[in-house]
This record gives sequence, structure tokens and C-alpha cells, in this order.
Amino acid sequence: MLRNIKNNSLKRFTLLAGLLSWHWSAPCLAEEPGMDITLNANIIENTCQVSISGDGKVHLPTVGKSWFYNSDGSTRLQPTDAASGTEFKVKVEECAGGAEAITKLIFSFQPQSKTWPTGSHQVFINETSVAEGGADNTGVVIFSKALNTNVLNSDGTSSVALDTNTDDWAKEYPFYARLQNTGTVTAGKVTSRVIVNATYK
Repeated sequence: MLRNIKNNSLKRFTLLAGLLSWHWSAPCLAEEPGMDITLNANIIENTCQVSISGDGKVHLPTVGKSWFYNSDGSTRLQPTDAASGTEFKVKVEECAGGAEAITKLIFSFQPQSKTWPTGSHQVFINETSVAEGGADNTGVVIFSKALNTNVLNSDGTSSVALDTNTDDWAKEYPFYARLQNTGTVTAGKVTSRVIVNATYK
């Protein structure tokens, strides 16, 4: 759906993941597909046509609760730690009006619910409640692969500026996602809905 609003493109997508753990085992992949991140986008601005790779589905591995912790019980990864994750790509296909002069694309990410986990504005909250089978104290972090930085700043704002080649800006821009604990983890499903806004200079 395309509507004339401003000079940027706004995308909505949903991050769906599952966390399964019935014991404190080493991190592992499950035999079943594992966790899914579903990215569904509606373009509502007229500047760029943007899409998400893999028909909007990203599969995260199923992990045990011990994946989140060091052997001494401390948290293994902080929201700013650029550890590996599951890659997805935001593809910029075409832009209207002055598109031939694009030198920088700026992506911003925000939770659709405008809600943050307690104590962190750099983690996308799990919107599946514990009563509905959701994992407690677990969310999703997203990183720019080019910059190896969390797409969210410590205050929850987001501005990921990527330089482009003026002759080669219409391409896929890689990001990656992983689970992040925000407290004591319990097993369950993780669901986050995220809005991506892309503008260009």
C-alpha cells in the first residue's frame, strides 16, 4: 500500500520468536524449525520502495536457558554486544524524486507498542505474556551488520546512517537479530512488533 505522506518510507514488521528450554543445557539448535521472526511490511511513504528478505521470515535457533548465561550465572551478552545473530536484509528497490543523488540511507527502528522492557531501551519487548506462554525477561535485539551496533540507542531513539554509492544504492542492507535477556529467563514464545522508518539524503 502506497500513500503520499512525507519523504521517507515506513515499514512495519513483526518479530516472532520462540524460546524452548526444559533444562539448563548447552546452546543448541532444535530439530524443528526453531524460532521465527516474521517481517511484514506496508510501505506508506512515497520516497522508496522497500522490502524484507525471505518473504519476511527469519528463523532464529531454539536455545536452552543456559545460552543467556556464563558458567558463573552472570549474563553472557549485553544489549550492546555485537555477537552474531540471524541475518535479515532490508532491500531498497527504488526511490522517487532525486533518487539518483542518494549518498546516505538512514534507518530507524521502534517498537510498534512503544513499550520497553524494564531497565532497557535497547531491547524490543516480548509482547507475548507469560500467561499466554511467553518467555519472561526475554526480548529481541537488532544490529546493523555494517556498523555492528544495536539499532537502538540507550534512550530508545534510533538512527542507523549507512553511506551509499550514488550509483549502487538500490540494494539489500543487512541487519541481524538475536534474543536478549533482561532478567531471569523462563521458557516460552517471544513476539515483538517493530516499525522501520527509512529516509535518504
